[in-house]
Amino acid sequence: MDNNLMWYKDKRIENLSKVLIDKEYVICKVDSLEEAKIKILSLLSKEKSVALGDTWELNDEEFLNKLRNFKFFDCFNRERNSCEIKRNSLIADISILEGEFVTEDGQVIVVGDYNTSSALFGAKNIIVLLSEDKIVKSLDVALNKVDQLEKYFKLRSEKLGNINDGLSIGIIENGRKFNKRITLVITR
Repeated sequence: MDNNLMWYKDKRIENLSKVLIDKEYVICKVDSLEEAKIKILSLLSKEKSVALGDTWELNDEEFLNKLRNFKFFDCFNRERNSCEIKRNSLIADISILEGEFVTEDGQVIVVGDYNTSSALFGAKNIIVLLSEDKIVKSLDVALNKVDQLEKYFKLRSEKLGNINDGLSIGIIENGRKFNKRITLVITR
């Protein structure tokens, strides 16, 4: 990656991190998706249940197999009752989500099946994967982008086997309500 581009991305993440820390999120900055996966796994505990929301980035067989070493509500295992697993995963100890956008003032937007946005209310702890290219100016910009990408989100839900009547959008305002409940893993 070009040094100027790397500096620019780092500066955006640094500026956003200041806002996010003020909103009492736990922040973990990493350089790549592979480092993010390692970091996410390091945040898990064998004693706690884990759920995974709609995500392209984390839905690969290697990562799923590593999650299966934990108490993982595995709705991606087609041989099991996916609806029952999804229902149980609503109250997982830890829910791992992919953030679609994060605003410059610290609002995190997630889009997915009901499990994704329900995790915001049910899970004891939430880990959200974000990247620098998902930083947007405002909530209006983020919601406009969600509208523009609606076909993508529906295709993703279909490919992941999470077909619903519509998109489920969750917005996390800040991390203050529950102390150290929301961890954001941010990649360059």
